[in-house]
Amino acid sequence: MTENNKNKIINLDNLALDIYGDRNFAESYARKIEYNAHNALYERPATLSLIKNPSGKKILDAGCGPGVYSSWLSDNGACVTAIDFSEEMIRLTKEKTGDSARVIQANLNLPMDFLEDEEFDMIVSSMVIHYIKDLRKLFSEFNRVLKTGGELIFSTGHPFTDYSLHPGGNYFETEIINDDWSSYNISMPSFRRPLNELFSTIKETDFRIDELLEPQPSEECRLKFNDIYEILSRQPWFIFFKLIKEK
Repeated sequence: MTENNKNKIINLDNLALDIYGDRNFAESYARKIEYNAHNALYERPATLSLIKNPSGKKILDAGCGPGVYSSWLSDNGACVTAIDFSEEMIRLTKEKTGDSARVIQANLNLPMDFLEDEEFDMIVSSMVIHYIKDLRKLFSEFNRVLKTGGELIFSTGHPFTDYSLHPGGNYFETEIINDDWSSYNISMPSFRRPLNELFSTIKETDFRIDELLEPQPSEECRLKFNDIYEILSRQPWFIFFKLIKEK
């Protein structure tokens, strides 16, 4: 399935793969998210606050990127399986985790047939679902591989901010938007979805919302990136969910 977006043909099953699969971008991205405002000092503290204690748990890092969470989870006692579609991100995750994680290249738009039913205690999916074409299929797979009572923790772009930055479309429709990532000199495509679609997907795939976060930026963000801190203090950039598999 393809869609014409600003004269560019996009494969919706591989959205942004050409960017994340570029070695120069992947290595630059891996370096910057270790210290930057939006990832290191805003997204990561919020996600870690939902994970709490991973020791002894079997955890799937779904869309592992360069392996930041896989490494942290392994270092904190989890048995980690990491998945990403980008060959470059898989390479970086293997370099970062060594032998401490099982790392698999796979497209999250497709069934995860290589994973067992009820295999995991937790799934962590950081800033991934806005690249996925069919959320119900993905969340159904997440449900399948989670144990009953298991946790799904994910972050994504906040629908309010996505629409405020791209007001030309229809908020109530799922649409492709392109964000200017000026520090990388690229335009990054993703799916913008209304909040009610997230909630309906959660309900229809038998998850219950345990926690929802619209976090404030950290004090460290204020000290290091005060201009970004001021923006994030007034406008929620990302939204975070902790779900429980009910059945």
